[in-house]
Amino acid sequence: QSHVICYLIYVAMESKSKRPKVVVNGKISKLIVKDVRFPTSLEAHGSDAMHKDPDYSAAYVVIKSDGIDHEGHGLTFTVGRGTEVVVCAVESLRGMVEGRDLGDIFGDFAGFWREITSESQLRWIGPEKGVIHMATAAVVNALWDLWAKIEGKPLWKLLADMTPEEILSTIDFRYLYGLSVLWCMSFDVHGSG
Repeated sequence: QSHVICYLIYVAMESKSKRPKVVVNGKISKLIVKDVRFPTSLEAHGSDAMHKDPDYSAAYVVIKSDGIDHEGHGLTFTVGRGTEVVVCAVESLRGMVEGRDLGDIFGDFAGFWREITSESQLRWIGPEKGVIHMATAAVVNALWDLWAKIEGKPLWKLLADMTPEEILSTIDFRYLYGLSVLWCMSFDVHGSG
């Protein structure tokens, strides 16, 4: 099993040349975010030992584009108070999203993720944890939805039609790479045991 994981990591690192060929003529014209809440706490729906009164909620993102009749929808789940903070974080990403070329984003999804999670000032309060991470997830979820709609496929079919290399090229492995190389070097990856 470790050989398979090492192979997948190797393929991911080599997959930059195997990015999906995406031909999309359009730019993101508008990022809309809404604070959506449901009063599930009234009857303790969805409660558990740690969350006694959740109000199932979401920062709900809509991405509109010029020249394309589709829009992408994505969300990040919250449990009530604090959703407004995630909404503000999504709004802070607006300048890095609006005006972007969709073909460039879909052609290098990992690079897009890396760019918006590495913005020097927002990185201080985030990038792959907490509110900034949740905000980025809502935006990226909306972009995946838009990509699938542009291709005329449900998202599962868009992914199923990609080669493994193309799927791996959409993921930013930068934090796994160094550790994974050391881990894989501890195995004889070439098969003798």
